[in-house]
Amino acid sequence: MDKKEKKEGLFSRLKKVKHIEIIIAVIAVAVMLIIYFVGFGGGGDKISNTAGASGGSSIYSDYCARMQSEVTQIVSKIQGAGEAKAVINWESGVELVLAASESSSPNSNTSTPIVISGGGSSAPVVIKEIYPKAVGVVVVCEGGANAKIKVDIIMSISTLLGISSDKVVVLPMGKVK
Repeated sequence: MDKKEKKEGLFSRLKKVKHIEIIIAVIAVAVMLIIYFVGFGGGGDKISNTAGASGGSSIYSDYCARMQSEVTQIVSKIQGAGEAKAVINWESGVELVLAASESSSPNSNTSTPIVISGGGSSAPVVIKEIYPKAVGVVVVCEGGANAKIKVDIIMSISTLLGISSDKVVVLPMGKVK
């Protein structure tokens, strides 16, 4: 049997496999994701941080803390606001959308998460992270008693977080004795 006959035999067997296009596409996506995560200096670390055993709580706390810090910084830079502190109430946690391979039989459909192993650990492939929506904000600042400053702060936070202005409360900062 020469090489040409071997190739023809291989191709004829591949043609008989059901949904070969889907299998090839899943393998190609998995290879691209491996190249992406390894090629950008993560070596798999980014995957384990985003989808580790913590169930996304690390992502949640990082995102929420970063947004709260940004809101506090923005408010403190508004003219007349002075020192400020913001607290944001969130709707839910971060939702991770995982890559999955799907198979179906006449009686059932199954979906299995795609997992990448590396560095002694394995983690599912995260396609998308859906961040929580802010449902309310309380700001305490030195200029919180001034009506114009209060309106400026409410409008900026409302715009930044995409929530209605009635979900933002601005209060004057009390003096510590």
